[in-house]
Amino acid sequence: MKSGDIYICNICSLKSSDDENAVFIKAHKNGETVHICTSCMPSVIHGSGMVVKSNSEIEEELQDAAN
Repeated sequence: MKSGDIYICNICSLKSSDDENAVFIKAHKNGETVHICTSCMPSVIHGSGMVVKSNSEIEEELQDAAN
């Protein structure tokens, strides 16, 4: 997910602002653009796309964490 200039992993919710060395891969799931950090890529490659959360799920998690 991208929010302004910050990328957020659609699996682990890592923010690019929290790790300057993080690398994000742009992907598509169900017609939606998602971003996955390279640390989580093996989960997708060797597992399943089921681990990739939608942008709305990530937004909800971030709002819950802020409260």
